[in-house]
Amino acid sequence: MAKSIKKATEVGFCPGVRKAIESTKRAAQSSPVFTLGRLVHNDAVVGELESMGIKVIHSLEEAHGLVAISAHGAPSQVYDELKRRGLKFIDTTCPIVRKAQRKASQFASEGYFVIVYGDPNHTEVKGLIDRAGPNARAGLSVSGIFEGRAPKRLAILSQTTRLPHEVQAFLSELLTPLDRFEDIRVAVTVCPHVVRRVREAVSLASTTDFVVVVGDPQSSNSNRLVESCNQVGHARLVWSPHMIDREWQELKAAKTVGVTSGTSSPYWLIDEVVEAIERLA
Repeated sequence: MAKSIKKATEVGFCPGVRKAIESTKRAAQSSPVFTLGRLVHNDAVVGELESMGIKVIHSLEEAHGLVAISAHGAPSQVYDELKRRGLKFIDTTCPIVRKAQRKASQFASEGYFVIVYGDPNHTEVKGLIDRAGPNARAGLSVSGIFEGRAPKRLAILSQTTRLPHEVQAFLSELLTPLDRFEDIRVAVTVCPHVVRRVREAVSLASTTDFVVVVGDPQSSNSNRLVESCNQVGHARLVWSPHMIDREWQELKAAKTVGVTSGTSSPYWLIDEVVEAIERLA
């Protein structure tokens, strides 16, 4: 019996990722392009870019042409080094990430101690902390985040791919007891595209037997999708159609399958995964 496959309406690249990829491909038509780190967190996309001669580098010493700043942004020191080395660059930082960067800089200039709710090792979060200055911390847990006495003036923002309920839970714990702070500022910096995808994915998980999330293991928003779906149903992350095989009993037994994707997953990869699911029948 053929499976019933329900694909989310909002899949493929988000506007920020699409713009980053298009601008980088366009630049590569007239100049060698080097991306500082992966342009986006998706190996399939990185592989496609490399086939066009767009190379990933991990140090500006490796650059011998135009440098592309990734969609996740970069610390200010990177821009300083680009200028010092006389390297031309294109900045593909997502507009939503750039907005969060400006907010971090604003809070720092106003004298607030800045907390970023997010993964301290993520490129985006490193850029936010850089702009917030020395009086800033990042983390996914409140434990030890102040490293001592809590500051009187506190500003909080989040990694753009975190979810509203996660941010709210973090704030509730962080701000208890509330009277130890004199001044608190909170900036809403979550990405609306990620929020909409999660809502639709949760709906899919509640109305299908299984949800396949097409995304990269290093993609924060793809992992959020899987976690959210598993709270109401069953889901797994897939980054290649070759992962869809007849030995996958949970998927094989499903009569209805939902398909969604992270914001850096290309349409062609999603289509290949759907075709692989269809062949399971």
